[in-house]
Amino acid sequence: MAEQAKGGMSNVNKAPVYKAHRIHTTRLFSRPYVSMIVSLGKRTPLTTNSLTDTVTRVPGEYPSEEEAIHAAKRYIDEKDSRRQA
Repeated sequence: MAEQAKGGMSNVNKAPVYKAHRIHTTRLFSRPYVSMIVSLGKRTPLTTNSLTDTVTRVPGEYPSEEEAIHAAKRYIDEKDSRRQA
């Protein structure tokens, strides 16, 4: 999965891509992981989880990097299903 670089930021070159979104994870000082998704396609309207029109923080904290990545994939899938409904 994404390797952690100095300072807790994820390595952009190793960040997985899923359904036109790059998934970034970072470990908090309190030890859990969080994830953010970056849209590689069109910009989206801002929501309560949006950091910018292309970057969204996935809600929640996760005990492992793998769980944070899976949560990001679920978030993307849910967002896609809402858009198609």
